[in-house]
Amino acid sequence: MKIYTNKNYEVLSLDVQPDQYVYEIETDKTREEIFGTWCIECIRKYRYEPTYEFLLDRNGNIVLNEAGDPMYKKDSKGERIQNGWTWYSLVSHQHLQQIQEKNQIQSQIDDLTCVMADVIGGVYNA
Repeated sequence: MKIYTNKNYEVLSLDVQPDQYVYEIETDKTREEIFGTWCIECIRKYRYEPTYEFLLDRNGNIVLNEAGDPMYKKDSKGERIQNGWTWYSLVSHQHLQQIQEKNQIQSQIDDLTCVMADVIGGVYNA
């Protein structure tokens, strides 16, 4: 699966290249493994971003800089060493459920509208 994100790693699309995106991330995980049964509108409320190796002291504690932020291991080019990916919702689970329900209701309305158009002899493209 391909995940397309903006510069903040907020998901824009899955497998379909949008007009504007910054990152194209290929993963061997399926849509269901990452996002479950959420609709695309819910998935767009997720961030999918790289994780990096923390710099650890001799005792195995994460080293913090003066501002209290964690420091990361770096490679020979001075770049942080990536060790995986993480994904998380930018909104509450309750808000995602509301988006999902609204999407399902709209889908049902579109289906009924198509049936009604067929019955009266018209054409409707949902």
